[in-house]
Formats: sequence, C-alpha cells, structure tokens
Amino acid sequence: MSLWTFWHGETDVKRYVISCSVCQLTKPSQKKAAGLMVPIVPQKPWEYVGVDFVGPLPRTPTGNAYLIVFVDYSTNCVEASAVKEATSQVAAGKFVTDIFARQGTPTYLISDRGSPFVSEFFEHVVSALGSVHRLTTAYQPQTNATERVNRTLKTAIRAYVGDKHASWDRFLPQICFALRTAPRDSTGMTSAMMLYGRELDTPLDLITQPSTAGVDEPGVPYPETLRASLQEAHDHANTALDYSHDRQKRYYDLRHRHATFRVGDLVRVKMHPRSDAQSNFTAKLAPLFEGPLCVSQRLSDVNYRLTWVDSGVDAGVYHVVNMQPDCPVGTIILQNNKKNIYININNTNQVDSKT
Repeated sequence: MSLWTFWHGETDVKRYVISCSVCQLTKPSQKKAAGLMVPIVPQKPWEYVGVDFVGPLPRTPTGNAYLIVFVDYSTNCVEASAVKEATSQVAAGKFVTDIFARQGTPTYLISDRGSPFVSEFFEHVVSALGSVHRLTTAYQPQTNATERVNRTLKTAIRAYVGDKHASWDRFLPQICFALRTAPRDSTGMTSAMMLYGRELDTPLDLITQPSTAGVDEPGVPYPETLRASLQEAHDHANTALDYSHDRQKRYYDLRHRHATFRVGDLVRVKMHPRSDAQSNFTAKLAPLFEGPLCVSQRLSDVNYRLTWVDSGVDAGVYHVVNMQPDCPVGTIILQNNKKNIYININNTNQVDSKT
C-alpha cells in the first residue's frame, strides 16, 4: 500500500482502527480502572447514614426473612432489625423509628438503587423529615458503607446460629452490641465511645472494676466530664479518620486513573449480562459494552447522568469506572497523485475513489 499511497501520519490510522464499533463493544480496556477515590468525610455523628437490606434469609418462627441495616458513617454505629419483608413501607418505617426517633434527622441518607429505596413513598418520607436521599451508582456499591457492615453481620450470624439457621433473628441484639463495643481499625475507638463519651459496661467490667460504694470522690460534675470526653473522642476520631482516608485514597488511587467527561461527550458503558441456558446465551461471550450514550449532566467528579443517543431517553447515573469514551465512526483518507481514496469504517469492504 505504501508503494502507491501515503497518509499524513499514523494518527489517522490509529483513529481509524480504534473507531471500529465491534472492537469498542467487545474488547476490554487495558488501562487502569477509571475514577479516583472521593471519600465521604462526615463532620459529626449521624450526618451521613447508609441503609441496606440483607436477605432473603431463612424465615424465622416469628416470620422474619430480612435484615434492614443502618450505619453511621462517622462512628460506624450499627442499627440492625429483623423484618418480614423488604419493602419501601418497611424501610421508611424503620428509618423513622430506629434513626429519626433516636438520633434525629441525618443530613444525608445513602442507599443503593433497590426497589424499596427508589419508590416515591420512601423518597417522600425521607424528604419530609429533612434528609437528602442519595443513591449509589449501579454496579459501584463502594459508596454505601453498609455493604462492608453486611459482610460482618452475616459472618457473625453464621457463627451464632450453627445448624439452626431459622434462629438468626434471636442473636441480633448481641451481635449489634458486639459491633458497638469493638474498636475500629481506623480510629482505635469504639462506636460507643464516639457516641456517648464512655465505653458500654459489660458483665466482665462490672466484675473486674473496683467497687466505689460508700466512697465520696470530689471532682468535676458529670455533665462537664461528659462534654470534655466527647469532645476529646471526636477530635481524636476526626484526626484518625482523616489519616485513614488519606491512606486509603493513596493506595486506591495507585490502581486507578483520573477520568473526566464533558456534557455532550459520547461514551459506552460496561454491560453486566447474565447467562441463560434456555436461550443458549453465555455471559462470557457477550459484548462487554453498549452504547453510544451521551453525557447529559456531570453530577460529581466520578458520577455522570447519561442519555441514549438514538432515543434521547435517560439511561441513569453511571460511575466512571463503568464508562469508556466512544470513538465516533470516521473516515480515513489515503492519497496518491491522482485521486483520494476514502475508506468509511461503516463498511470496510467498500472503497470510494474520488479524484
């Protein structure tokens, strides 16, 4: 080809090759995963609260088959309840009784996009209480802290129930107590200390602590002591959390790259198909991406709202880890002394010659 044609540079050839629509749908990216860490840094307890359902689990004699879990992002305090159904009515009711009535209104409530959390009823209850409801992006649940707590809860339940799987709801109070009195790796402090300014007494504490009966010890009044201990606990926890977030971000970002898109950019999004033996369909051979879609709104450094190019229908919110730039179909021009040869990638078998 180089004997009778020439091109201005390899850039045109590269653009021609990477714009192949089949390749863009089927070939995996060889780059680092997109999206640097954007940690959530709460300034006070119960400012950010995550919620999620766990289940279905074996139905207990009392009819419970699900867990609903609330987690405070600041103290890592866990509120978990056994419920019969995973519905928006149950989620809204537990939000009112377990969080609002005990801790007040959280500034932000974070959940996944499960059907109980995207209903108008649940959204109405949350907004009526003054909280802002934030949804995690599809296939990117790391934003919701309850995902990690759920693993811990299921591990603890597995250890408690033994072979009596239908008795799991009997042990929830003890498991939650254990979580509230366990020091966090990031702060070295328990949830109880960060919330109440003191550790929760256990039977062992009552046995081992020296008795103070009949002893008058002058000192600072309890309210002032409590205020000082809470302030000290929060200051220590905030310092430790800042260090922990910086460390996590540093290691996370080593395995990821910065990626940004502008409104109007064309992208393709990662697919997550499931195999279907009856249809003779296997996910291993399915396309990896679908598109093109258009960026319609930039919600944050890593989250974007997309629309389908063909129909203009809203496609939802996606994290950059599930997005790839779309290279539009183009034309490469090969030139010689007499004519230009245009090759359109839409039909590589057809070559148009123009003088």
